[in-house]
Amino acid sequence: MRFPFFNKKKNKRGLIGVDFQSGRIAMAHILGADKDVAKPKLKQCAFETTVSDAEGNIEAQNQALSKVAKKFPISHFFCNSSIESSAYELLLIDAPNVESSELKQAVRWRIKDQLSYHIDDAIVDVFEIPGQQSSRSQLMYVVASQKHHVDQRAQQLKQINVALQSIDIYELTQRNIAAIMPEDKDGVVMLRFNEDKGLLTITRNGTLFLTRKIDFGVKRLMSILDQGIAVDDEIELSLDECEESDIVEHDAENSAELDKIEPQYMTLNEQGKLIVDEVVLEIQRSLDYYVSHFNQRPVTKIVFAPLVKEVPGVIEYINTMLGINVEVMDFNQYLDVAKPLSRELQAYCFDAIGLALRCETKQAAS
Repeated sequence: MRFPFFNKKKNKRGLIGVDFQSGRIAMAHILGADKDVAKPKLKQCAFETTVSDAEGNIEAQNQALSKVAKKFPISHFFCNSSIESSAYELLLIDAPNVESSELKQAVRWRIKDQLSYHIDDAIVDVFEIPGQQSSRSQLMYVVASQKHHVDQRAQQLKQINVALQSIDIYELTQRNIAAIMPEDKDGVVMLRFNEDKGLLTITRNGTLFLTRKIDFGVKRLMSILDQGIAVDDEIELSLDECEESDIVEHDAENSAELDKIEPQYMTLNEQGKLIVDEVVLEIQRSLDYYVSHFNQRPVTKIVFAPLVKEVPGVIEYINTMLGINVEVMDFNQYLDVAKPLSRELQAYCFDAIGLALRCETKQAAS
């Protein structure tokens, strides 16, 4: 969603991302890469916790927003911001067979009965998915939000003289982040877990193909730690123990593979595996649909957004179950940073960085 009414002269080479989450406000400032081979430059990122954790507490949000904004050159750059995930719907529909000039109106008519509010109160945007098989019905994404959610966000930013250029949804912020990874040319699965929910996206070449919501978050993932079996790092695991725990395939080159297995992997007991299996199943279903419906090659990497606290064993277990390279996102690898970013800063500023990376990607809600 774009806001062309801001006509102040700004530096178009960079963008400030402003992310509103329950309990905190985060900002990030990105300067675009000078060359195709160069990394986007992260000038800075920061966050402030709000006085109240209640989502939608405007006064608490505004206080944190004013505080964090003082650290950024908000008078020189446009900003891309967000609205709460509960404030919009992302719908996958059959694309109407109409002229491009009539597309949005046709989409509004098609989705009006799927919204809990009147279509006249909605702001609607669309983006298409390239590369679909012509023999099947063509799908497209529709974003819908009540006007007052967007107006409220614009007003909040206007009060501190932030020039709002656009508003993104979280599915696209993850797309923005995946797009800076070299593996994006072959496809990337990205998972982001907040306190109580998760979000899975599959992107390729800067295009969002598929997204799924996961109905549990960090709290439940962290519960794995309480269910795990503690293993001392100095204890060496025998080949028989590893075979019985199904960590390696029976026909693998066991002696070589064992050297690669971290002891923390053993902290996942059967109950812990059952929890992670829900994530594995969601990834597998999404990958199968992505390959079959969109006629795409299998992805080459699964990426987890940074967590403030590591959940031992999860990455290794998913890698073993799916046979796909799995890693935790480290912005220090993919961005030009003045000094290394801590795990906490990456976790809390993840979406703000994704918002600021909008200028680095081609596909975006217009």
